[in-house]
Amino acid sequence: MNRAGPPGRAVARGIALVLLGVTCGAAQSRLPAGEADARSQPVPSAATASTAARVILDRVRPSVIQIKGFFGTNMAEAFHGSGFAIGHRGVFVTNWHVVSEVVLYPEKYRLEYRTAAGATGRVTVRAIDVRHDLALVDAEGLAPPPLRLRPNAAIGGERAYSVGFPLDVGLTITEGISNGRVEDSFEPRVHYSGALNAGMSGGPGLDGAGNVIGVNVAGYRASQLVAFLVPAEHAVGLLAGASKPPLDVRQARDEVARQVRAHSDAMLAALGPKLPTQNHHGYELPSKPAAFVECRAAGDPAPDQPVSVERIGCDAKSSLYLGRNLQPGGLSFQHQVFTTRTLDPWRFAHGMQAAKGSDDLFGSRRQLAPFACKQRNVELGGFTANATVCLRAYRKLDGIYDLHVRVVSKNGPRQGFLSSLIVTGVAPERALAFAKTYLDAMQWKP
Repeated sequence: MNRAGPPGRAVARGIALVLLGVTCGAAQSRLPAGEADARSQPVPSAATASTAARVILDRVRPSVIQIKGFFGTNMAEAFHGSGFAIGHRGVFVTNWHVVSEVVLYPEKYRLEYRTAAGATGRVTVRAIDVRHDLALVDAEGLAPPPLRLRPNAAIGGERAYSVGFPLDVGLTITEGISNGRVEDSFEPRVHYSGALNAGMSGGPGLDGAGNVIGVNVAGYRASQLVAFLVPAEHAVGLLAGASKPPLDVRQARDEVARQVRAHSDAMLAALGPKLPTQNHHGYELPSKPAAFVECRAAGDPAPDQPVSVERIGCDAKSSLYLGRNLQPGGLSFQHQVFTTRTLDPWRFAHGMQAAKGSDDLFGSRRQLAPFACKQRNVELGGFTANATVCLRAYRKLDGIYDLHVRVVSKNGPRQGFLSSLIVTGVAPERALAFAKTYLDAMQWKP
């Protein structure tokens, strides 16, 4: 059964229709009660906070485990994270990215747990929530008291703690501050100002009373004390499915594909039916479409250069994690706008074509099939461009593709642009529809 080949005739036909459709269509001050209560509370001293941390660590210690992944029969671990008891009868929650390799490649990896007291046993994945980076697992022979989940959202400014097994140095607690929900994240996250190191993923984020406010999920390695938690209510929702039997390999991959498609559909829908634009040297080009998309601009204004380049890049904070070098659910686009006062039209056009690059810009051939592309000249809003639309399939996930669109303007002898769009982990029909939306937004308005 070949699940890895390039898009079939229907997909290739769809790519052509996107380009053809563009060609033919060318001729849009009161505080909440909980926060007020939190601000009225006295700030604890450092000594009081440290005492509270010791009390909380002692309380949760029996319920937090280290989850280790092993490749084949090796005794040396391949990866590890943390988890904590969320239900009776040995049900634990952790991050999806901690167990993803086992779900996608069960013939290659196995999972085991280790407690702070040294007990070990087998771990089985029971349920997954790829969109929120969560998973439920069973820990064989272990059923400690479950931690209590706080039903209401974390409040900005309150004391918070994170527990886990960082870097194989044993069970650790860190102190920090909850800054509440992240405003510009596509999927909900709690901003935790505290240390969250490798290996703590999947451990509990706690309030001052030891209640779970979130699940440790990520930290920025380039920044100090910038970390994130998955809000606890998503763990509650996942626990509702704990009574179902574990998924087999085929069911697990189908479920991953379904969740990735749902995430990508929601992300693209959040951008709206039309993309906003900004004028760059006469070209109206797609600009920041939503709060969860971060954009930056830079340029080369040196007057002695034969060609001036203005670069605009936008990236959505929406990617999911499926494994190393595989992060579907993302969106990024970049424009390079070129102008010259000295080059003749032929040299200028040749330089723009040379800047296009290749199709295989990202990803692993082990996980992704080659791109299948269609290229043609298209009539956009008042100018002609050369457009290339490419799709490639995921080898392990049915119906999941990456989209790559490249556009090169052809109307100006001394100005032009190169634009590139990447959408990862999306259904092919949804990808092609968004490719047309992206192209339709471009106009020439000098």
